Amino acid sequence: MTDFKPEQTSTTLLASGKSSRLLEMRKKSTQAQSADSTTATGFDLTATQSARKGINPQLLLAQQLIDQRLAEILAYFPAGRQRSLFKIRYGVDPDNLKQQPIQQIFNVLKISHPLFSNPRGDTKNILELNYNGQQA
Repeated sequence: MTDFKPEQTSTTLLASGKSSRLLEMRKKSTQAQSADSTTATGFDLTATQSARKGINPQLLLAQQLIDQRLAEILAYFPAGRQRSLFKIRYGVDPDNLKQQPIQQIFNVLKISHPLFSNPRGDTKNILELNYNGQQA
Protein backbone atom coordinates (compact mmCIF):
# COMPACT_ATOMS: atom_id res chain seq x y z
CA MET A 1 0.00 0.00 0.00
CA THR A 2 1.07 3.57 -0.55
CA ASP A 3 1.39 6.05 2.24
CA PHE A 4 -1.26 8.73 2.39
CA LYS A 5 0.31 12.17 2.57
CA PRO A 6 -2.29 14.92 3.16
CA GLU A 7 0.10 17.76 2.31
CA GLN A 8 0.38 16.44 -1.25
CA THR A 9 -3.32 15.98 -1.92
CA SER A 10 -5.60 18.55 -3.43
CA THR A 11 -9.11 19.45 -2.32
CA THR A 12 -10.53 16.61 -4.46
CA LEU A 13 -9.66 12.94 -4.20
CA LEU A 14 -9.92 12.26 -7.94
CA ALA A 15 -8.16 14.07 -10.71
CA SER A 16 -10.39 16.57 -12.47
CA GLY A 17 -10.63 14.49 -15.67
CA LYS A 18 -11.44 11.15 -14.02
CA SER A 19 -15.13 11.57 -13.20
CA SER A 20 -17.70 13.35 -15.33
CA ARG A 21 -20.25 13.24 -12.51
CA LEU A 22 -17.89 14.96 -10.11
CA LEU A 23 -17.06 17.53 -12.77
CA GLU A 24 -20.77 18.33 -13.18
CA MET A 25 -21.23 18.56 -9.42
CA ARG A 26 -18.22 20.87 -9.16
CA LYS A 27 -19.62 23.15 -11.87
CA LYS A 28 -23.02 23.29 -10.17
CA SER A 29 -21.35 24.04 -6.86
CA THR A 30 -19.34 26.98 -8.22
CA GLN A 31 -22.40 28.36 -10.00
CA ALA A 32 -24.46 28.02 -6.83
CA GLN A 33 -21.78 29.80 -4.80
CA SER A 34 -21.68 32.74 -7.20
CA ALA A 35 -25.49 32.92 -7.17
CA ASP A 36 -25.51 32.69 -3.37
CA SER A 37 -23.43 35.85 -3.08
CA THR A 38 -26.31 37.74 -4.71
CA THR A 39 -29.19 35.91 -3.06
CA ALA A 40 -27.65 35.75 0.40
CA THR A 41 -28.34 39.42 0.88
CA GLY A 42 -31.15 39.56 -1.63
CA PHE A 43 -29.48 42.46 -3.39
CA ASP A 44 -27.02 42.69 -6.23
CA LEU A 45 -24.40 44.82 -4.51
CA THR A 46 -22.28 45.41 -7.62
CA ALA A 47 -25.23 46.92 -9.48
CA THR A 48 -26.17 49.20 -6.60
CA GLN A 49 -22.58 50.29 -6.02
CA SER A 50 -22.01 51.20 -9.66
CA ALA A 51 -25.20 53.29 -9.65
CA ARG A 52 -24.00 55.27 -6.63
CA LYS A 53 -21.30 57.37 -8.28
CA GLY A 54 -21.92 61.08 -7.96
CA ILE A 55 -24.12 60.81 -4.87
CA ASN A 56 -23.87 62.92 -1.73
CA PRO A 57 -21.28 61.24 0.55
CA GLN A 58 -23.66 61.36 3.53
CA LEU A 59 -26.36 59.61 1.52
CA LEU A 60 -23.78 57.08 0.36
CA LEU A 61 -22.75 56.44 3.97
CA ALA A 62 -26.39 55.97 4.98
CA GLN A 63 -26.91 53.50 2.10
CA GLN A 64 -23.82 51.54 3.10
CA LEU A 65 -24.92 51.38 6.74
CA ILE A 66 -28.38 50.18 5.69
CA ASP A 67 -26.97 47.57 3.28
CA GLN A 68 -24.55 46.31 5.89
CA ARG A 69 -27.22 46.01 8.58
CA LEU A 70 -29.69 44.33 6.20
CA ALA A 71 -27.01 41.81 5.19
CA GLU A 72 -26.25 41.08 8.86
CA ILE A 73 -29.91 40.57 9.70
CA LEU A 74 -30.71 38.45 6.64
CA ALA A 75 -27.64 36.27 7.29
CA TYR A 76 -29.23 35.07 10.55
CA PHE A 77 -32.30 33.71 8.76
CA PRO A 78 -32.44 30.45 6.77
CA ALA A 79 -31.63 30.89 3.08
CA GLY A 80 -35.08 30.25 1.63
CA ARG A 81 -37.07 32.21 4.17
CA GLN A 82 -35.03 35.38 4.70
CA ARG A 83 -37.50 37.88 3.30
CA SER A 84 -40.58 36.36 4.91
CA LEU A 85 -38.94 36.07 8.34
CA PHE A 86 -37.61 39.62 8.03
CA LYS A 87 -41.12 40.81 7.25
CA ILE A 88 -42.53 38.95 10.25
CA ARG A 89 -39.90 40.30 12.62
CA TYR A 90 -39.69 43.89 11.39
CA GLY A 91 -43.17 44.32 9.93
CA VAL A 92 -42.02 45.39 6.48
CA ASP A 93 -40.46 43.80 3.41
CA PRO A 94 -36.78 44.81 2.83
CA ASP A 95 -37.66 46.40 -0.53
CA ASN A 96 -40.54 48.36 0.96
CA LEU A 97 -38.31 49.41 3.83
CA LYS A 98 -36.05 51.23 1.37
CA GLN A 99 -38.99 53.38 0.23
CA GLN A 100 -39.31 54.90 3.71
CA PRO A 101 -37.29 57.89 4.97
CA ILE A 102 -33.75 57.07 6.07
CA GLN A 103 -34.51 58.22 9.61
CA GLN A 104 -37.29 55.64 9.85
CA ILE A 105 -35.07 52.92 8.34
CA PHE A 106 -32.40 53.69 10.96
CA ASN A 107 -35.02 53.37 13.71
CA VAL A 108 -36.40 50.05 12.40
CA LEU A 109 -32.95 48.50 11.89
CA LYS A 110 -31.55 50.10 15.07
CA ILE A 111 -28.64 51.72 13.25
CA SER A 112 -26.70 54.35 15.14
CA HIS A 113 -23.89 56.43 13.68
CA PRO A 114 -22.41 59.62 15.16
CA LEU A 115 -23.07 61.61 11.99
CA PHE A 116 -26.78 60.74 12.01
CA SER A 117 -27.46 60.71 15.75
CA ASN A 118 -27.22 64.52 16.00
CA PRO A 119 -28.18 65.70 12.50
CA ARG A 120 -27.39 69.26 11.48
CA GLY A 121 -27.90 71.12 8.23
CA ASP A 122 -27.46 68.92 5.20
CA THR A 123 -27.55 65.72 7.27
CA LYS A 124 -31.05 66.58 8.44
CA ASN A 125 -32.15 66.81 4.80
CA ILE A 126 -30.55 63.42 4.03
CA LEU A 127 -32.57 61.75 6.80
CA GLU A 128 -35.81 62.91 5.16
CA LEU A 129 -34.94 61.20 1.84
CA ASN A 130 -35.53 57.55 1.06
CA TYR A 131 -32.77 55.03 0.36
CA ASN A 132 -32.51 56.08 -3.30
CA GLY A 133 -32.14 59.77 -2.47
CA GLN A 134 -35.68 60.69 -3.52
CA GLN A 135 -38.09 62.65 -1.36
CA ALA A 136 -40.05 60.15 0.75
